[in-house]
This record gives sequence, C-alpha cells and structure tokens, in this order.
Amino acid sequence: MTKRDFTKVSPNVWRSNRFRKLESSDAQLLYLYFLTCEHQNSAGCFRIPDGYACADLGWDINRYAQARDHLVAGDMVSFDADAEVIYVHRWFKHSPPMNDKHAQGTMRLISEIENDDLREKVEADFELADAARQSRSAAAAASDPLSRRPSTFRNGGYQ
Repeated sequence: MTKRDFTKVSPNVWRSNRFRKLESSDAQLLYLYFLTCEHQNSAGCFRIPDGYACADLGWDINRYAQARDHLVAGDMVSFDADAEVIYVHRWFKHSPPMNDKHAQGTMRLISEIENDDLREKVEADFELADAARQSRSAAAAASDPLSRRPSTFRNGGYQ
C-alpha cells in the first residue's frame, strides 16, 4: 500500500486535448493508471517495472509497451527504459507541493532520480510549482491581519 492516501486527478483530464488525442483508449487508461497507481509518488516520477504494470492492468507486455509508447509520443510521460522510470508530465500542475515539509520530501525524491535529463526536467517543473506555492503563501501571510500585529500578540500576548 502506498503512503499517499490522496492524489489529485483533475476531472478536466477528460476535456484535455492532449488526453483526447491519444491514439488509443489503452493509452488513456494507462495515463490514468500512472496518475493513480500505488507506485506513484509526490514527484510524479517513479520506478514501475513492466511486469508490475502488466500485472496491475491485466495486460500482456506488448499491449502495455504500445500504450506507453503512445503516451511518450503524445508528450504525456517521459520514460527511462534502463531504470524503468516514468515521469508524468505536468504532474505539479495538479499535485504541487502543499507546504515546506511536502516540498522537502519531494525534493529528496527528485534528487534520487538516476537519469540526469529526467531529473533536470522534473526538478525544473517542481521549482516552478514550488515558487508559485511560496508566492501564494507569502501573499496569504501578508493579507492575514494577525501577521501585521506586533509580535507580542502573535506569540500569545504580553508575558
């Protein structure tokens, strides 16, 4: 069982041109599988041996490889055959880091990606999402009336 009990999958996936233009319903199902399978993680880049995916989906290797190739061709995922690693493109658009601890854990996972090109791609996508999170957090703090009060009030009053 995965440690992630909640994964964000936008209902807009069904209206996405990229998703709808995939060459087969198998590719669409495989994409949804990659978004929701127990192997995925907060970086959207995870090791998934062919045999695991085939067993989970009940597919033979040829069907799986063909659907995966459609996802790569459709710019939906990147795939490192040597390491058996998938990266779901635009992962952080729907599953961005939610707080500092989440961001730190995701950065740790990204640092463990062995393929340099793939790690750099995931890292760049993550940095954009994390910068947006930090900006939202700063804006929320600036609009919080308690943040503008003297520190004695924020820290529980005068001692």
